[in-house]
Order: sequence, then C-alpha cells, then structure tokens
Amino acid sequence: MNEILLIMSSFLSCYIITALLFQFMNERYKRNIRKKFVYIFSKVIIVVSMVYINSRENAMLNLSAWCLSTALSAYFLYYEDIDKPIRRVLECEILVVLILICESLGAIVLRGIFETADIEIEYTMRHFLEVTISKITLIFLYYIAISRMMKKKTMPPPKTQYYVYAIMLVYSFVNLLVIVKIFMQGQKSYFCAVNMGCIILAHLYLLYYVKTTDEKKYYENQVKALEQQANIQYEYYLAQTRKHEKSVQILHDVKKHIKAIESLYTAEKGREAKEYADEIRKLLKPLIPIRYTGNPILNILLTDKEAYMRNNNILFDIKVDNINMDFIAPIDIITIFGNLLDNAVEAAEKSEYKKYVSIKIVSYRQMIVVKIENSCDEVKWKNGLPVSKKGNGRGLGILNVQGSIEKYDGSLKLKQEGHRFIAQLFLCS
Repeated sequence: MNEILLIMSSFLSCYIITALLFQFMNERYKRNIRKKFVYIFSKVIIVVSMVYINSRENAMLNLSAWCLSTALSAYFLYYEDIDKPIRRVLECEILVVLILICESLGAIVLRGIFETADIEIEYTMRHFLEVTISKITLIFLYYIAISRMMKKKTMPPPKTQYYVYAIMLVYSFVNLLVIVKIFMQGQKSYFCAVNMGCIILAHLYLLYYVKTTDEKKYYENQVKALEQQANIQYEYYLAQTRKHEKSVQILHDVKKHIKAIESLYTAEKGREAKEYADEIRKLLKPLIPIRYTGNPILNILLTDKEAYMRNNNILFDIKVDNINMDFIAPIDIITIFGNLLDNAVEAAEKSEYKKYVSIKIVSYRQMIVVKIENSCDEVKWKNGLPVSKKGNGRGLGILNVQGSIEKYDGSLKLKQEGHRFIAQLFLCS
C-alpha cells in the first residue's frame, strides 16, 4: 500500500507541474497543431515518463528530464507571430527552474517546522505531506506571482481574487494541521492521503477558475469600453452630419438672404438690414469652429461643448497655449477630450452649486498638461476611480481615456476637492 501511495504522490506531483507548464505555454504562445489530442497525449507521455524518472531518485536526471521535455514541447508544439524559438524555449526553461524552486521552498518550510516542533511522522505519510505542501506553495506562487511576471500582457488583479486566494490558503492550512495531528498519533490514514491529493487538485482548478473568470470579466469590460468609444465617435460624426446639413440649408438660401439685405438697404432701412444680418450671423456662429488650438478636431469638439454649455447656462472657461497637438490621432482626441468633457458637463449640470466647467491646456517641457475642472456634488470612489451612477455597463469612459493616454506615455489623475472635480492628464509630445 505504501508503494502505491508513493507512486500516487509522484504521479500527482508530475501532473501538477505538467499542467502548469502547458497552461503557461497555452496562454503565452499559439498552438502549432490544431488537433487537441496531440497536446493531451504529450501531457500523458511527459507525466508517465517523469513518474518513472522520479522513481530513480536522481535529482540531476530529474531536472534534466524536465528541461528536455519542456524544451521539446515549447519548440515543436507552439509558435509566435514573430517566431523566436530560442527565446520561447529559454522562457519555458526559466519557468521550470522557478517551479522547482517553489517546490523546494515548500518542502524546506515543512521540514523546518517539523524539526523545530520535533514532530515525527511515518515516512510514507511524511512524503505525501511534503508533496502536498510543496504543490500548494507552487500553485499559489504560480498564480499570484510567476504567471503575472512572465506574461506578455497582464491585467490588473481585482481585490476579490486575493480574498479568494487567502480564504483557500487558510482552509488548506487548517486542514493540513488536522491531518498532521492524525499522523502524529501514529495513525496511517490512507483516507487523509487521498484527501491531500484532492486538496492539491482543488487548488489547481479553483485558482485557475478564479483567474480565468476575473480575466473574462476584465476583457468583457474592455469590449464594452471599445463599444462605448465607437458610440461616442458615431454620435460625434452624426452631430457633424447635422451641422453640415444645416450649413447646406443656409448656403442654399444665401442668395435670398443677400437679396433681402440689399432690398432693405435700397429702401433705406439700415437698422432692419443690420438686424437681419445679425440673425444670419447667429445662425452661422455655431457652425464655425472657434480656433482654440492648432488641432481642427479638438477645435470642433470644444466649439460643440461651448455651445451646449451656453445653451444650458453652464459657465465655460478655456485657456489654451499655442500648442501643436497634431501628434494625437483624431480618434484619441475624441476619446480623451470627448469623455472627460462629457463627464464634466454632466456633473456640472447635476450640481447644486455654481455650474461651471473650465479647461486649461499648457505645455511643460516635452509634455502637454491638460486640466479639466468642474463643479460637482459628492463623488463616490472605488479602486481610485469615480463610480458611475449610470447603471451596469455604463460609465466605462475612463477606461477609454486611460487606453488612449497610454499610447502617448501619459497619465491621468482624478481627484475631488470640496465641490470641485479635477481631471489632470499628461501627454508626451
């Protein structure tokens, strides 16, 4: 029975390492072969081979076999868009070394505890306990640190993910204490050995599930943010279309307007002619963008917002240095300034205090500094960002803004001071 348990522990150990290695390669690289069974078969071959090599109890042979099997898998089963097989193999070899270090760390800690507390446990059960501790240590360190450190693109981990990790770690620690107490009493509980194996597998798949669920939620929010960005662009171009149509209508009647003004002057009705001309000027004013900056897209956007605020009794103040902003793509101009100004206008409209929005754009060394300030009521915050009151799936504009700002090595700072909300962003020109 003891030999069966030792084989089981070796199989479990090799399976966990193989699962993590292939999980890493699946997330980081692309599969070279479409048939799924090839990868399943490869995992089975590696696990069975490594169980046999582990039974030889030769540390150098064990390490060499892991490095060789990992290198062959990374080289033949995966590829990258800009394929660099040597780099790919080296990355996987580094992961093998990190995995073995994590395993050793868990085993060393357990041995230290046993020696300090003078705990004696039968060899087979002690070995199974060492495997359990080392694999739990490996799994937690892999998901918390290693996978994030070696990943090409990392998403910010939510706090809930760490809460789940902490709960599972405490549960495992308490469970293992109970098992150690049973072993200290001299009992050979094969049920406990099976229980430890289940704990390891539960940790592997539960932590993977938590990780993939959080990533799925994160990317769903990213998609929603992109959809909102597309809607902003659509609404913006729709507004420009309406302006164009209105301009065409006015230009269509321009001859009639000129003739009417000439007739009034001919009839020596200068006052009426002036009033008529003023009315035409008022019609044309919203259609002519004010030249706030050297960027025509931003000029149109600021002109639109200024007209809206004027019509809704919101004070608007703008100060812009003579800055060249042509390096910013039109789509990012609309995303950054459109979202921030929309948020500012909406907050000012709802504010019980003096309704105003001010924007200041200045240059500082090789950077452009933008400060947008508006009146507001109390703002709720979560994870350093204002919480939207627009409902589920709304208010993702800040994600859009941050994504666009990052293209220009910039940063965004949001804060509330009394009844003032301030958005300050920096862009590298």
